Amino acid sequence: MTDARPAPVVAVRPVRLRMRRPGAVTVLAVALPIGIFAALMVGSSNLTMTDALAALVGHADGSDAFVVRGLRLPRVVTAVAVGAALGASGVLLQGLLRNPLGSPDVMGVTAGASLAAVIAIGAAVPPLLLPLAAATGAGLATALLHLLTTRAGAGGTRIVLAGVGIHAAAYAAVTLVVARLPMGRLGAAEVWLAGSLHARNWTHATAVLVGLAVGLPAAFLLVRRLSVLELGDELAVGAGVALRRTRIQLLAVAAVLAGVAVAVAGPIGFVALGAPHIARRIVGPTSGVTLAAAAIIGALLVVAADVIGQRVFAPIALPAGMVTAVIGAPYLLWLLHRWGRR
Repeated sequence: MTDARPAPVVAVRPVRLRMRRPGAVTVLAVALPIGIFAALMVGSSNLTMTDALAALVGHADGSDAFVVRGLRLPRVVTAVAVGAALGASGVLLQGLLRNPLGSPDVMGVTAGASLAAVIAIGAAVPPLLLPLAAATGAGLATALLHLLTTRAGAGGTRIVLAGVGIHAAAYAAVTLVVARLPMGRLGAAEVWLAGSLHARNWTHATAVLVGLAVGLPAAFLLVRRLSVLELGDELAVGAGVALRRTRIQLLAVAAVLAGVAVAVAGPIGFVALGAPHIARRIVGPTSGVTLAAAAIIGALLVVAADVIGQRVFAPIALPAGMVTAVIGAPYLLWLLHRWGRR
């Protein structure tokens, strides 16, 4: 008897993903420069496209050139680098933990970086050393999460609870540290904790770009092993992946990326959670293309949040972290509902 069952749909899906990957990456690669240029045009004084372009290339009067190249450009570059770092860090953590909620801001990594950064602000650490302090805090929080969630039988619920617990404990400590800061440093800590890109200059941009230059290539080197690791420990061992060493490397890179982003811009939520999900829906499972897409999407999200925060309630400016929190809260609830139904 002839088997009349239809061919499985799953076999066709990878082909469709491969067909739409180049187009999706091309659209993202075009959208990012457009978003950057739009951010250069928008501010307390809006510029036309011609004026912004002339100022960018150095063919404008002194005031426009100062506004674009001295004020807006370093802020936009910082936003792009911060978003890219958070998006890439989210891909690494979600893949490592095999959990859709495995992002730095949900799992306590950002909170650990925030605690270390606030302590550094209280100790009057130089701004260039602040990313190192935040990366250290992120690394300690990530290591603790790893210890709590890699025991035999650790399931998804346990991972989420451990991350929420680390997050709550770290932010309780942040509140205690902030309450004991001297008045001269309290304002800086509160502005930083809001997740703001206000008054970011080339020093901030350089700091996060250095962290991104170290972390992003390392993430691309590890992403192939990460995609194998997502299939399960037994298959990963069979494919020749050194589990312990790979996990430590992934944790270290994720901690560096999240740490420098939080140190420069403060705890900007949702980006590390949402960018990897959006990237996977566009280009498919974890790969180098997914990592690149998540980094670009993260950059777009932070740039868009900063522009929205500046213009929606102008002349009052909202921090980018507040805008992403408004967007991310319903998305997280939807994700929890969807994940719970599975």
